[in-house]
Parts: sequence; C-alpha cells; structure tokens
Amino acid sequence: MTTVKVERQCGCFRNSDYEAESQFETVDEALQKAQLMCISMNEDFCHKHKFKAEYVDGEVIIKMEMNG
Repeated sequence: MTTVKVERQCGCFRNSDYEAESQFETVDEALQKAQLMCISMNEDFCHKHKFKAEYVDGEVIIKMEMNG
C-alpha cells in the first residue's frame, strides 16, 4: 500500500471534496491519482498556490507552494 498525503491544506483544499490522505495498492496508482489531483487543484482552485506531487520515503506527498 502507498499513501498519498496533502502536506498543507489551504482553504480551497479544505472546501473541496478531496481527502487529505488516501491509500492505493501500488506506487504507480498513487502517483497517478496525486498527479491528477494536482492538475485539477492547479486549474480549479483560486491560483494563490501551486501543487505538485513528489514521491518521498515510500509515500506520495502533494506539496503546496505560493504561486508567483
């Protein structure tokens, strides 16, 4: 099992239907889901932040950075 975790949760994330942590059978499945989440959040959220997925110590972490 591989975990996808959202490192920091902005207001847009907290108001979304996304979960801060979820489990997947494989690393590939977790990375794919995290990348799709990042694309959606980068397109649909308020654009104050930029999201990217990284594989760190056996987990996929979605990191948030200030945009701009």
